[in-house]
Amino acid sequence: MRSAVHIALAAAATVIGIAPALAGPDFVADDRVHPLAASDVRSVLEPTDELLFALDDAVLDETAMLQLAAVVRWLDGRPDDRVVIEGRTDSSGPADHNAELAVRRADAVRNHLIGRGVDPDRIVVAVYGENGARRRPEAHDRRAVVYTTKAPIAELVSTELDNAAIEVVWTHLGTRLRETRGITPLATR
Repeated sequence: MRSAVHIALAAAATVIGIAPALAGPDFVADDRVHPLAASDVRSVLEPTDELLFALDDAVLDETAMLQLAAVVRWLDGRPDDRVVIEGRTDSSGPADHNAELAVRRADAVRNHLIGRGVDPDRIVVAVYGENGARRRPEAHDRRAVVYTTKAPIAELVSTELDNAAIEVVWTHLGTRLRETRGITPLATR
């Protein structure tokens, strides 16, 4: 949770024209693409983070591993939370290649979390590929979005598919399950 000092410093920086700080690997702030902001106190903010990848790459860098360590710490104290991983790409390259790259990115995150002790039954993977990417390829579209939630699996699957995920994959009692609504990789919006 951000202290009043952090909020005051961010507000002062904005007033004097310094660019707002971007979220780091603390798994408390909003995504790294948008500036930090205080909660509106009307809704619960689930922690979200974005792990960025190089062009056409699915390798976790040192920063991503620090971010995932924060996710593991967060989950350790919250046994009822699930972690959702959204695999995403920019719009460069063929849509089918981008969908496969999004799977590799999401799986890299999933495998790292499992390797750090997270139960696979707590992980939901949503593959977007380039769905939702900007028309012009941009580096911040090359990412895996990671967030936690207490939402039931059925609700998560439905929500992710409604948001144009190509597929959603999860495990239950060690059995890997997959659902899709026949959404194929779309042209960017």
